[in-house]
Amino acid sequence: MNDPRILIVGGGAVGSLLACDLLRQGVPVRLIDSKPSLAESDPHSRAVMILPRLLEVLEKSGLTADLVARGRPAHDVSFFAGGHRLGAVPFHRLDSPYPFGLGLVQRELEDLLWERLESLGGTVECGVTLEALDNSGPLPRATLRHADGRTEDTVPQWLIGADGAGSATRRLLGTAYPGLPFPIGIALGDFPLTGPVASGVEYHYGGSGLLPLVHLPDGICRLATVVAPGEEDWSERPLSAWQAMADERTSIPYRLGEPLWKRTYHPRPGVAENFRSGRVLLVGDAAHSVVPLGGQGLNLGLQDAVNLGWKLAGVLRGDFHDSLLDTYDTERQQAVEQVRAVIRTEMELSMPQTPEDTERRDEAIRAADASGFLAKVAAPLMSQTGLSYAPLDGPLWRSPLRRRAVPGDRLPFFHTSRPDPGAPLLEQSAHLAVLWPGEHPPPEWDTLVAEARGALDGRVTVHDLAALSPAGHRGLRHRFGPAPRLALVRPDGHLAHLAPAARPDETRAHLDRLTRRSPAIGEG
Repeated sequence: MNDPRILIVGGGAVGSLLACDLLRQGVPVRLIDSKPSLAESDPHSRAVMILPRLLEVLEKSGLTADLVARGRPAHDVSFFAGGHRLGAVPFHRLDSPYPFGLGLVQRELEDLLWERLESLGGTVECGVTLEALDNSGPLPRATLRHADGRTEDTVPQWLIGADGAGSATRRLLGTAYPGLPFPIGIALGDFPLTGPVASGVEYHYGGSGLLPLVHLPDGICRLATVVAPGEEDWSERPLSAWQAMADERTSIPYRLGEPLWKRTYHPRPGVAENFRSGRVLLVGDAAHSVVPLGGQGLNLGLQDAVNLGWKLAGVLRGDFHDSLLDTYDTERQQAVEQVRAVIRTEMELSMPQTPEDTERRDEAIRAADASGFLAKVAAPLMSQTGLSYAPLDGPLWRSPLRRRAVPGDRLPFFHTSRPDPGAPLLEQSAHLAVLWPGEHPPPEWDTLVAEARGALDGRVTVHDLAALSPAGHRGLRHRFGPAPRLALVRPDGHLAHLAPAARPDETRAHLDRLTRRSPAIGEG
């Protein structure tokens, strides 16, 4: 087989999404997976929650509408103790075109991705493993082993490891994967459930521990509990034991039916020391694996693919210098640390050491709910809409409270699901320039628009936001402020650069820094 431009190792959700994104941008991809066939992929997914930010970024892949049609909306995440609601994280108040999560098993997402991949002319080559990798030269040299035992040497321009927490790509690179010991197991089960559903996602704090519940379509509910060292494995316990646990921890009259399945697994949390090594990059669990709370891990990994896709396609087209791919490493490392901070907080809440700690925890959640902290801070962070690539200048919880947008922040406005007659849509693979008129367009506004378009002609399309509807103008006023501004928006919806409207040369200089031409292999 001819050497591919892109070789992706791992045909799960993250690798398949990246392949779809690249194919959609006209970049040919070879995607391999060690499984004998896709039918042998695990149908019992550990991940069951699609978060609002992921729904936003999947719009371009044409998947969001199908996911919304299949999933069960979760409009909030609620915390309970003793059968009483302590507080709720309200997704429905998010500044997002998708103010809800979706209860949906990962396998459903993978099925949609594989269908989309086929429609784009791609396929997953099953039964092919990465046996050796030499990354010492200008291009990676890989040895692949096929199911029939034959080996194949290939030299892709770029190799992407999307092969999970036990990544062969990462091992063959020799990239360290430090992590803290995690001695406990997590037992999962999908149960038919009847009773007064209290919330889309529920965290029940009981005397014997935490019981998270995620409601899925068709009356099915995902239950999870920890398995401490030496404790009897919950996946081996009968329905009556799970029912007794639900009764004790929830104090809500839920009735469980016979489980569709149950299993215990042992997480391997860790983060690779770097996500890029020359022309080899790591994505998803190959790059990072977090403790599975709140669906954060799957959503984090899929956004790796979104962050990398437009950058890698632009480098291959010659639109960007390949140094732009260094920002994939730094930005996603920052995203991982932000998600880990959210998960640490959730774990600390679930493990009080004394009755006094329990009382303080419950009172703290009530206070956070009453003060608006859960709505203004916890909701953006838990939904991942509030995660930013901007440098952190203080504690993570402060970032969602920042009113003015800064480079690295997400802009939720330019999505097909929330159209405005005067608003452009995000570009498929290029930056989008928008001129914000401020509180009111100044008298020289038409001149400013013409000068910006002249300065950026042939580089990006400049859109005049003076034509926004009143509602659209209100939606951006707190982001851009009262003065006219020129904003450069990345294909993934994050703000790349912000300058006064009268200084388009600053925006052009930023594009110049991105678009230094990367010489092709063999050029001087």
